[in-house]
Amino acid sequence: MGGPERGQRQERGAGGRDPRGQERGGGGRGRARGRERAPDAGRQPDSRRERQAADRERQQADREPQQADRARQALDRQQQKVDREQQRLDRARQQADRLEHRLNREQQKADRERQRVSRAHQQAGRGRGAGDQSEADEHSADHLWPPFGPESASDRGTQAYRLMRKQAERDPRGRGRVAKAQSLSRAEIVDAAIAIADAEGADAVSMRRIAQVLRAGTMSLYWHVANKDHLLDLMIDALMAEVAIPELSGDWRADLQGFARNYRAMLLRHLWVMDFVGGRPPLGPNMLLGSERLMAIFDGTGLDPGTTMNILGTMQTYVMGVALREMREARTQRDQEQSGLTLADVQPALTAWRDRLAADGRLPHFVAFLDTNIDPDAEETRDERFEFGLDCVLDGIAAKVTQLTGRAPA
Repeated sequence: MGGPERGQRQERGAGGRDPRGQERGGGGRGRARGRERAPDAGRQPDSRRERQAADRERQQADREPQQADRARQALDRQQQKVDREQQRLDRARQQADRLEHRLNREQQKADRERQRVSRAHQQAGRGRGAGDQSEADEHSADHLWPPFGPESASDRGTQAYRLMRKQAERDPRGRGRVAKAQSLSRAEIVDAAIAIADAEGADAVSMRRIAQVLRAGTMSLYWHVANKDHLLDLMIDALMAEVAIPELSGDWRADLQGFARNYRAMLLRHLWVMDFVGGRPPLGPNMLLGSERLMAIFDGTGLDPGTTMNILGTMQTYVMGVALREMREARTQRDQEQSGLTLADVQPALTAWRDRLAADGRLPHFVAFLDTNIDPDAEETRDERFEFGLDCVLDGIAAKVTQLTGRAPA
């Protein structure tokens, strides 16, 4: 037995392994391979994190163009907003330019009308010699204003006026302000105020707005006008100078007819004045001088001054009433045009209304008028309607003159 056992041990010694050794050897190699694989197993979580990081980087890279697009869109919107604001400013500047151009035209028109009236006065021998009326004596007619009314010319010596004028003298906005104030004239201020009222309405007239038009200091205007009420008196009186009174022809009816037409034309050129002529004393120098000429129309008729003034008041009241009606008609026409409705659109409703009135039975004359299809407010018949009413008034005056004097008008 000793021999075989030694043989086996030698065999194991020679081979270096036996079945158990193989198992141990095999187990060692398995552990070695396990140790070799262990690093790979340890790297798998790192690979997932790397892939997740790569995914996040790709997502971030995908989001960056979107963010850039949104940023560009925001810039585009901001640019569009800037463009719209620029367009609004451009429109405002254009509107201001148009308004200033319109004001200049109105002022030039008023200047031409005033020059025409001045020439007419000179030809009639009513004015002073040529060259006598200058900027230096622009207040020479102040004594013709009545001693009542809001801030008449005689009130220019009040403490309030003196304080405003003193403030104008020490206006701190430039050394040339006083010289500019003295270079302005009352006529320029009044003309600018009338142009503003024609373009924007009487409510837009203010010392500040006038100063902007004349490019002068606001306080400098108080060298020439006491306050806004005084300015309105001057404006209304200046408009009366636009009403040309025909040269006396000896035919009072023709002369009065010419005056009525010119008076209506002035009122329609300056629609805003209708808000004031009935509420402010119309007794400025131009009104007084015009009234003097109008009263002279009736020289030789035998009428007393009171009756003559009543006749003139009747004529002026008629003309103002016509102008007021025409203003209302123009406003209604403008509202209809802005509504976009045509006569064809409203005709069914008008026809139904007419039928209701006819069925009522109490308005036969008005229904008959509706059946004529006459528009009593038609723009194209305004002159004709004015002349018709004027003839009626003149016929009535002629009848009254005959009744009072016992003789037919010349």
